[in-house]
Amino acid sequence: MDVPHPLQSILQSFLVSDVSAVLFAPQILKRLSSSCLAPSSHLQKWCTRITSLMHSKDPGARWAGICFAYRTSALSEELLIEHARSWVGIVLPLLSKPEPTPILKVSMRYLRLVLGAAAGHPEFQRQVAAPAVPKISAALLHIAENSFDANIRVLATQVLSQLVMSYPSQHRALSSKLFALCYGIFGGSSPQPTDGRLLDATAHLFSTLHHLGGKVGGVNTWRSCLDAVLHASWAAWAALRTTFTNNMTHLSGKMLNMEGTTPSYFGPLPADPLVANALCLDRLTCNITAICALLRAPVQRPVKVPTGTLVAFRLRFIVVQSERFLDPQIRGLEVAALPQIWMHGCRLLSCLCQTTRKLVTPSASRLIMIIACQLERNQENSRRSTFLGVAHDILIHCSVVSSSIAVTRLIKTAIASLSQLRLPQSVQGGVTPSQIQSKTGKKRMRDFQDGDALSTRQQVLCATSDSCSAVLVALDVVREGLKNAELPLPVRSLSTRVLLSLLLSLPSTPPQSLSHDLNVYNRLVERVREICLDSALGTSEMSRFVGLVLRCCAAEGGQDPTSCAKLQSYVDLLIHPRRPPSTQRLPSLDFLSLSSVEDSKGEAWRTPGTRPPWTQRSSWGDKSNCT
Repeated sequence: MDVPHPLQSILQSFLVSDVSAVLFAPQILKRLSSSCLAPSSHLQKWCTRITSLMHSKDPGARWAGICFAYRTSALSEELLIEHARSWVGIVLPLLSKPEPTPILKVSMRYLRLVLGAAAGHPEFQRQVAAPAVPKISAALLHIAENSFDANIRVLATQVLSQLVMSYPSQHRALSSKLFALCYGIFGGSSPQPTDGRLLDATAHLFSTLHHLGGKVGGVNTWRSCLDAVLHASWAAWAALRTTFTNNMTHLSGKMLNMEGTTPSYFGPLPADPLVANALCLDRLTCNITAICALLRAPVQRPVKVPTGTLVAFRLRFIVVQSERFLDPQIRGLEVAALPQIWMHGCRLLSCLCQTTRKLVTPSASRLIMIIACQLERNQENSRRSTFLGVAHDILIHCSVVSSSIAVTRLIKTAIASLSQLRLPQSVQGGVTPSQIQSKTGKKRMRDFQDGDALSTRQQVLCATSDSCSAVLVALDVVREGLKNAELPLPVRSLSTRVLLSLLLSLPSTPPQSLSHDLNVYNRLVERVREICLDSALGTSEMSRFVGLVLRCCAAEGGQDPTSCAKLQSYVDLLIHPRRPPSTQRLPSLDFLSLSSVEDSKGEAWRTPGTRPPWTQRSSWGDKSNCT
């Protein structure tokens, strides 16, 4: 008995009626494959059935027909080119009608598939795709502006951004409407903030609009777009600082006057301070997202990035402080907005370092110092991890030179962030040293120890995801800071000792006492091990670290080929270094004090009434001893 063709069984069993097509649509889409769409006598019947479903009056049947057309076009490029003209003509009018959401979604996906596949076929692109692009973009623009469904607006905006990059010349007539759409989203909303997915899609669309200017005019269009959103960000920031001193200065020292320069797409602020504050924060978020999208956007020709203005803008975000105020209510709202302003500034600076890289080097030392000052305060773990992440980006992408003080303060704050990994000791917290010397104090200390031993509850060191992120990013900052040649030797020695202590203590720490997420323990151990290995390979006294390298690589897996290759590489670097040894030796452990009571004898002259040892006269210098 002959086996029927897959398309024949589908046509005879599942597509008998429009109702059955809707009911069995998931099974049909699952059965379709490239082999089913090979040339056969049933292929034309299949395409005819799809066309009839797309013309059906039943919305469900139309949805099923477009789904089948999308799947068929994705599996067979020949069928896509053959039937695109007729199917696009059926789908395009649906975008202008009040169709259900599923039909609009699958229609936009199908059009995106067809127009994207036309790039490799010039004749098909000239005859079918190019004439249909203006009509499709106009329909998508109408949906993005007037639809009440956030998912539909996001999808329409995403398709528009792809079409603008693929067909820039066909969108020049719609350039004013496209800019108006983006600026309308960047104007913000209140009391509810702008949807995050819609904002990201709009920012991506905005970053592609410079292609409308062509290869020559695209550079000027990109710069004008950046200036517009940067100017709008300044205005939103100034609106959030009405009770503070207006000290908006550029790096060159010039004052930036923002009075009467509100962007045209910014409407007037509401009279209610609470609503106005939320609106300005949302405007700031939208415009900073647009700036980051423009910095990451591909350009056809080199563009001039206003690095100085962007760095000055970011500095104004991160150095804002508390000052005298006028209206208590407005003052409270603006002070509450400071953490969000800091986070926006960190996000912008991180994007600027990743995109411009060495162009931020002249301001790197100043930025590191400001970040270190912010970290020295009692910041929350979420803010601390954000500040540390920005510092990590600066250390990676920029050359931080002539800034030993700034790097030292940054490393110390990063080491302080690792204090969460210390095990709690209730004995030290409950018994003072004076009490331990007495019999009562010793008995009380034993009682505390017994209580800890019998306790069934373990305190989690990093209870939240923000605290775990802060610890991991702090390790990355320490790793990059140790690569700085200007880091003082005492700070370098202190960092190495802290890392070695973590490497020795983590294996004896239960993973569940470190974090609720057990993967954090493995990531932490691996990161500390890598930093210790990097430090071992960079020192002159290499023979002392051979054991460390062997133990660390053995912990990763003895018979793993990757671990064996890594072990061989590390040992080879230790035995045959690729750079000359350092001329300065690290201070010995005997000369480094672990606490305030372990000072060396050479510092005794610092106490009042004591002269330095090199100024004291010896018996050899006394004339009375000369004979």
